[in-house]
Amino acid sequence: MDYNNGLFDCQSPTSPFLGGLRVLHLLEDLRGMLELMDNEEKDNLRCQIPDSTAEGVAEWLQGRLTNGHGLEAIYQERLSRVESDKECLILQVSVLSDQVEVQGEKIRDLENCLDHNQEKLNATEELLQHELLTRSTLETQKLGLMTEVSSLNLKLTAVERDHRENELFPAITPHSPPLPSGGAQSV
Repeated sequence: MDYNNGLFDCQSPTSPFLGGLRVLHLLEDLRGMLELMDNEEKDNLRCQIPDSTAEGVAEWLQGRLTNGHGLEAIYQERLSRVESDKECLILQVSVLSDQVEVQGEKIRDLENCLDHNQEKLNATEELLQHELLTRSTLETQKLGLMTEVSSLNLKLTAVERDHRENELFPAITPHSPPLPSGGAQSV
């Protein structure tokens, strides 16, 4: 403890006066805040107080009661606190159960959507495979037709060449009469 001129220094953090005054001020602040709260807020706040803290404060406040009635009141307070905690927990479990149910419904909806999209994807893949097969068949037919056109072009070229050669150099056949040197035959 610090002494200042033979007295306790009231400003020292270790001063017994400062600690006691501080506790009194905190208790008054607590009482004032609790008076401003409604019962539901008080219950919610009570659920958040650690048991050891609540028990310590209750024992300190009830310390002057040493007879059986005082202990009964302490146990009654503890029992009501436990019941209040139980109600808070039941409410929390109910809220969490509702949230789990909602999330379960969302998951089922997403799974249904995923299944639907998978079916669409499978159908699209089947259409794509059919289109590729059709395209491949058409390409094969096109190549066959191009080969046939090329073959026909070669035959046409050969026929035209033969036709030109026949016009330029008519073939003499054993049964045909010789052509006159002057031009076309008259009938």
